[in-house]
Amino acid sequence: MLLLLCCSTQLFAQEQCDVQLGHGLIITEDVIRIVDKGQTRVQINNDNQLFIKGRWKILDEKESQVLMQYSKGLRDTVPELVSLATDGVNLGLTAIEQVVTGYTGKEPAVLKDQLQYVERALMDRFKKGDDFFYIAPQSLSKLDDFFEKEISGKIHSAVHGSLGAILVALGDAFESNEGNIEDRISDMGDRMDLIAKEIDRSLLRKAAQMEKKAAEYCGYLKLLDETETQLQQIVPELLDFDLVQVK
Repeated sequence: MLLLLCCSTQLFAQEQCDVQLGHGLIITEDVIRIVDKGQTRVQINNDNQLFIKGRWKILDEKESQVLMQYSKGLRDTVPELVSLATDGVNLGLTAIEQVVTGYTGKEPAVLKDQLQYVERALMDRFKKGDDFFYIAPQSLSKLDDFFEKEISGKIHSAVHGSLGAILVALGDAFESNEGNIEDRISDMGDRMDLIAKEIDRSLLRKAAQMEKKAAEYCGYLKLLDETETQLQQIVPELLDFDLVQVK
C-alpha cells in the first residue's frame, strides 16, 4: 500500500477522487479518535485496540491486522495534510501584525478581530499541536477553494481594514511634526500593496500544494476506504461512524 505514495502525481491526477471525511479526527502518538459533535465515538489505542462508544471490541489476530492497517493508513495521511494546511499561514498573519503595528505603535482592533477570525476559520478545519493533529469533517477535494477564497478573502479584509487605523496614526504623526507625512503615506501604501500581493502568492501556492497532495493521495485514500469497509464488516457498529467516504 505504501508504494502508492511513491507513484507520480500525474498518475493519481488521472483519477477522479472526491473524498469526504465524515467525522472529525484527532491523532496523537498513541491514540486515534474519531469524534462527532465534540464526543469521541471511536478510539484506537496503539494501532491495535478498538473502542466504540467507550466499549472495547475484542479482535482476533487477523482482524487486528485489518485494524492496524487502517490505523497506519490514517497516520500516513492525515498529519501531513494538517501540517501542509497550517504551516506558513500563521507566519503570514504574524507578518501582517508586525507591519501594521510598526506604523500605528499598537495593533488596531479591526486588525486583531479580522486576524482572529482567520485563525479561527483555519483552526476549525485544521489544528496542529506539539503532540496532536486534528482535521474536521470536510471535503478533501476542495481544500484549494478554502485557501483561495475563504482564507484569502479574510486576510485581505484584515489588511484593508487596517488602512484607516494606519492613516489615523500617520495623521497624528503629521500633527506632531514627526517626519514627512507624504513620504510615510507613500511608503505605507507600497508596503501594504506588497503584503497583499505576497499573501495572494502564498495562498495560491498553498492551494496548489493541497490540490497536488489530494491528487497524490487519491489512490491511497481509496485503499484506505476499502480497508475501512473491511473493518466495518468485522465490526458493523463502525458503519455509524464512516470516516473515509470516496464518491
